[in-house]
Amino acid sequence: MICGNFTATDRGFHGEIRFFGLSEKVEILRIDDKASDKSPDYRIVAADDERIEFGVGWLKATKDQKPYASLKLNPVLAPDVHLRLVSTETTGKFELKVD
Repeated sequence: MICGNFTATDRGFHGEIRFFGLSEKVEILRIDDKASDKSPDYRIVAADDERIEFGVGWLKATKDQKPYASLKLNPVLAPDVHLRLVSTETTGKFELKVD
């Protein structure tokens, strides 16, 4: 199930997450100063205010070494939501899929 479309930016990705009639424009921002190798590679924040954080993500690879971002949303009223940000056939375009 696709729940968003994203475009690559200099800082990460820009797009929109859509669930059950709700939508939120977000930025998936690369973390350049990670505390450790196990720390997240990305922060998921509101597009209009980086202080509002929705979750985090880690850079991973499929068995055939195709890179993707494994994302974890932290909704306030529900369990964690796990998603994958994967590239499309169009350069610089990505789809957000539910794990």
